[in-house]
Amino acid sequence: MKKSIKNALAIAFFAASMSMTSHALAVEVGLPVSINQVGKMKFLVSTEPNSKLFVIIYDTDEQIIHQEAISSRKLYNFGNLLDGKYRMEIRNANKQIIQTKKFNILTETKRDLIAIQ
Repeated sequence: MKKSIKNALAIAFFAASMSMTSHALAVEVGLPVSINQVGKMKFLVSTEPNSKLFVIIYDTDEQIIHQEAISSRKLYNFGNLLDGKYRMEIRNANKQIIQTKKFNILTETKRDLIAIQ
């Protein structure tokens, strides 16, 4: 009888620890991250302070053109990139994708017709 009680307690403790572990992972996967456009050619990536995130930027051919780790906020200026389609990926410490932002850079030339009298 005592052995079955010990086993039941061990199983309950194990189940509780597994529940806490999976909850901790779920919280980490769902870190609040925002990617906001600031100005014409800039994005601000922000999250809770001391969070470890990885930012990866891909070009049209899905080649990595930039990657780095950030811990709270970072302003990205894309003014020096060529015209094309790009993707920014935010990953957590476990390398799981948290958020993705696709964007296009397109140079436009404006022409106006002005009538002179």
